[in-house]
Amino acid sequence: MTLHTTNSCSMKAKRKESGSALTTNCYNGTDSNAGCGVRGPDASFGATFNANGGGVYAMELRTAGIRVWFFPRSDIPDDITAATSPDPSTWGEALADFPSTDCDIGSHFRNQSIIANIDVCGAWAGEESVFSGGGCGTDCQTYAAVNPAAFDDAWWEFSYFRVFEAADA
Repeated sequence: MTLHTTNSCSMKAKRKESGSALTTNCYNGTDSNAGCGVRGPDASFGATFNANGGGVYAMELRTAGIRVWFFPRSDIPDDITAATSPDPSTWGEALADFPSTDCDIGSHFRNQSIIANIDVCGAWAGEESVFSGGGCGTDCQTYAAVNPAAFDDAWWEFSYFRVFEAADA
């Protein structure tokens, strides 16, 4: 989970999250647009995620910050599967916590859209330093063109997207 923002957004404060913070500067003009990321456990992505039948990601956007939870298929909270009124206060510690301490969340995040995109050789993955570090040898575009079978498992299957809005207090 990563935030990519305009200037003046960082995650230097101590955060309550179960994931591992990777970077703290969210500004897209630094660190080759790495953003401020949090890595989850292996079961939250990739081959292990697929072998376990997937799972659910839930995100909460509020003035106090952004939080993201991951639930393996076997541990999805009832209030999510019932699709009624999810209550994040009952879900335990978030996998990723991006508090508004050093980032005005409201000014950086508004008018959101959900975009699902497999960009095999995108800005980050296509960087020579990132790609060659994976042991693939050549550059990403050449590798993808010559080895299409290497991407046979590069797909997503979505059961649903749900968006909830908090009730007015």
